[in-house]
Amino acid sequence: MPQVNANGARLHYRLEGDPSKPSLLLVHPVGSDLSLWDQVVPGLLKHFQVLRFDLRGHGGSEATSGEYTLALLAEDILHVASKLGLPRFATCGVSIGGMAAVQAASLAPERVTALVICSTASRLSPPPGGWDARAKAAMEFGMEPLASAMIERMVSGPFRSGGHPEIHTVRNVFAAMDPQGYASACAVLRDTDLGPLLASLSTPTLVVSGDLDVLVPPEVGSGIAEKLPHGKHVVLSCGHFPPLEAPNAFVELLREYCSSPGR
Repeated sequence: MPQVNANGARLHYRLEGDPSKPSLLLVHPVGSDLSLWDQVVPGLLKHFQVLRFDLRGHGGSEATSGEYTLALLAEDILHVASKLGLPRFATCGVSIGGMAAVQAASLAPERVTALVICSTASRLSPPPGGWDARAKAAMEFGMEPLASAMIERMVSGPFRSGGHPEIHTVRNVFAAMDPQGYASACAVLRDTDLGPLLASLSTPTLVVSGDLDVLVPPEVGSGIAEKLPHGKHVVLSCGHFPPLEAPNAFVELLREYCSSPGR
């Protein structure tokens, strides 16, 4: 399992593809890992060198102590890319991954050539009881009791009823997550407000929504795109995880946009 020491943490990564092609860095949502991208990476490798990694506290990456911040996750993105020899890259993130990608582009606009943010809110609505209560529940009872509710909220009804084996993978990854890493990431969701960053974001940005996403519905995505100087909004037929539910359409979106950002 390849790891890189970046920004004070050991982070699990996978770098694939032809280094002569443009670089694309993928950032998964909270409670997931780099396997979320398994359905789309084969198609993306036809057009990009692809770097994906597990956020700190997720998957095979180290769960460092203390609450995480959005700036910390954004710095992780930039450090991982630097360590692996990617000075400039397009980046795509889902949910908290999209938030971190926005922050990374704000910190280093000269490095991020294009930005695709999926199922991303400026400020994510908290679960019942708030993010601190969710973090406490994970620490006290583990991740398994939260897993079924996560699937119901994040995966659309039609996809759940289709018997797709990928759903079990997503659930198992969530249930096996380090509770400390999840609790630390909940602090990011509690504290993040992208609003102040949007108007000054110079990177061409594609905002992707799922028409069946109950957590971050399409009107949230369109609102973000309207605030961006170089924003565009598209809606796919899916829930909260476009690369899981609409992989073919998602690959085509990334191919087209990241090859000609802002078009």
